[in-house]
Amino acid sequence: MTQVAVPLPEWLTALDPLWLNAATFGLMFVEGAGVPGVPGVLPMLAQAALITEGKTGYVDAVFWGALGNLLGSLAGYALGGWILTHLPPRWRAWAGHGRTRRLTEKTAPLLIALSRSVGSLRTPVTWTARTLGVPFSTFAGWSLVGALLHVGLWQYALWKFGEAALQVFRRAEVHLAPLLLVAAVVLLLGWVWRRERGRL
Repeated sequence: MTQVAVPLPEWLTALDPLWLNAATFGLMFVEGAGVPGVPGVLPMLAQAALITEGKTGYVDAVFWGALGNLLGSLAGYALGGWILTHLPPRWRAWAGHGRTRRLTEKTAPLLIALSRSVGSLRTPVTWTARTLGVPFSTFAGWSLVGALLHVGLWQYALWKFGEAALQVFRRAEVHLAPLLLVAAVVLLLGWVWRRERGRL
């Protein structure tokens, strides 16, 4: 398979691998903690360039990225209750709602693993898991699975395909977003219908 060079600023690719690993760990920690808008893909692009140049290895890049993501998710889990106290009362009530709790209990492993890769899930899942009664061992185990898949697959795709992988993902997001929105509306309408029917 032909490796694709990743066009990045010279200063970024000139970083010592040790510093790049530290930057990768730091950014992935913040991303894993559920902070929105963190460019976690940036250090992975730089890692891909250095892997191609033989200055670092794929396993090293995945190790530091996944470790940062995992420890960040555990920090978000631990601080989630404190964060929720600073959210509007309606959000806090939603987090403690019985239906929400049951849904989380049934789908926690899948949600936790997916939340490492899906930004729209990462923040709410990370910050509410502890409040909703997800055990630490369950959260930690599935966060590890999700972090390894998230960083491992992204790092490989960026190493082999460079920015083309990002473009494919962004195009997929554009096409999938309307479908996901329609699905969310259908689920919401179904929930409202069942609720109103239960009152009759």
